[in-house]
Amino acid sequence: MELQKVILYYGFTPISDPDALKLWQRTLCESLGLKGRILISKHGINGTLGGDISALRTYVRETKKYPGFKKIDFKWSSSEGNDFPRLAIRIRDELVAFGNPDELEVDINGVVGGGIHLRPEQVNELVA
Repeated sequence: MELQKVILYYGFTPISDPDALKLWQRTLCESLGLKGRILISKHGINGTLGGDISALRTYVRETKKYPGFKKIDFKWSSSEGNDFPRLAIRIRDELVAFGNPDELEVDINGVVGGGIHLRPEQVNELVA
């Protein structure tokens, strides 16, 4: 058995056809034997997947080929394997539940009028 890992990620980018993205993601994950949860909305994608490290590397490489997903920052975690019982991919009105899906505006650069990305040490400085 290969080394097991878990990836966590999200990307805010316009998704013109969430159903097509869902089908592509399901096909990709099933072909690689990955399990976990992926949420898709017209605002982007959010996922947590587990599996063999080589399969996850392939998943990351293929997902970054999708327009708008090139800059997704995938977070890697250790795993004992079998972290997820199945693969679940769902389409939601909102990627993050704020209760008003039409309030959020997303373009190819992410959330319009959103904040800036902070490094961990910058967050520490803000809360210290």
